[in-house]
Amino acid sequence: MPRFVESTKRDPYRNFNFRVLFNNIEVAACRKISGLTGTVEVVKFRSGNSPSSVDELSPGRVHYEPLTLEAGLTQDTTFRDWATQLIRHEATPGFRAAEPDFRRTVEILVFDLDFNRAVKKFVLRNAWVSKFTAMSELAAEANEIIIEQLEVQHEGFTLEPVV
Repeated sequence: MPRFVESTKRDPYRNFNFRVLFNNIEVAACRKISGLTGTVEVVKFRSGNSPSSVDELSPGRVHYEPLTLEAGLTQDTTFRDWATQLIRHEATPGFRAAEPDFRRTVEILVFDLDFNRAVKKFVLRNAWVSKFTAMSELAAEANEIIIEQLEVQHEGFTLEPVV
């Protein structure tokens, strides 16, 4: 009988199997995540005695774009509670932004096609909410889910091993 050689080809992961955790607690199902981007500034340099008219390029500071999280509006208050934490304390005398629960660790777990196991884990450090949209546009003629949205600032992300 003929035997088939096992394929070593691996399909890329799909973008629809993921979970989000804030401080190791799973968040109600997010429908969309975007903006997981880091950029390194380019530093141009040319010395006065250089025979070349071409700038030398070196890496500079690193900047991280805000992460945007979207979820359908439900009874779960996780998004709203974290987002309004700053708003509630904005005018409170003596409020310190360094309070322990002000910043969170955000984890994004990407799962395999069958949603059986996590295959990638992105971890954002010192994340905090800079913008909260409590609900998307309401329209009497529409047929859509109401969406709440967080814009999260962070101090970098890493791709960590999945255990």
